[in-house]
Amino acid sequence: MIEDNKHTGSGDYDTAINVIGGLKDCNVIYKAIEAHFANDDNITELISGRNEFNLRTERSRERVQRAVKRSFLRFENQNHCDLVYSIFMDDIPLPEREVILFWQFVLSNRLFREISLHVYVKSYFTGKVNFPKDDVIAYLKEFLSQNKKLNLKWSESTINTLSTKYLNLMTKLNFLEGARKKSFKHIKVSTELLVIFLYFARLFAPDNNNVLVNEILPLSLVAKEDILERLKKLSLKGFFNMNFNGVELNIELTHSYKGICGALYNRP
Repeated sequence: MIEDNKHTGSGDYDTAINVIGGLKDCNVIYKAIEAHFANDDNITELISGRNEFNLRTERSRERVQRAVKRSFLRFENQNHCDLVYSIFMDDIPLPEREVILFWQFVLSNRLFREISLHVYVKSYFTGKVNFPKDDVIAYLKEFLSQNKKLNLKWSESTINTLSTKYLNLMTKLNFLEGARKKSFKHIKVSTELLVIFLYFARLFAPDNNNVLVNEILPLSLVAKEDILERLKKLSLKGFFNMNFNGVELNIELTHSYKGICGALYNRP
């Protein structure tokens, strides 16, 4: 589904995290994306027909299908669709796919994005070892108290489940590790990943060339003090042009969204 000129993750807060975080692993999401783009397959057949998600009831299958579509198969525009196609329909290494899947969910789901920005990444950059569920619970309670006009009416149980499922999903994405006690894993952001992030950042803020003020910059998982030097080196390789005037770091993308992965991974 392509929604031109509408930011898919900028609207209502929904609880798709509960469904996505409850999936057995991320492989089923990769399969759903591949089925969506395949000529001889589709997500309905994958989930409801062959039941590859191993769900017991038709109601569960419909709920998961809606959540996966909304979270991973709804695109800002054709550029976004082309980027996801080029990433997940080719042989990109699994650790990098996991980070990209995280960015895709960031783009499509406002609640996931804001928990990741205001809780996860803040703790990640402070060098904390553990990531307790209580941090997410505290954030959600404060969020509800400050945004009563949204009339979300999330119960204590809903808040607890959201927090649990968020941590479960981040563990399945290999951002966290551990069973009951979750701890941070260091995420290595390769050259290829950092360039791909710039394309996601532009999709998030299409009218803003200055990456330093892009709201999702912290979710690149590169410290702000390191980003300038890394981007300077990458710009010399021709993946994008940049201009830094001491205040603004303006990025001009030089490849198409469909062609950037081929350029990065040396594919024809």
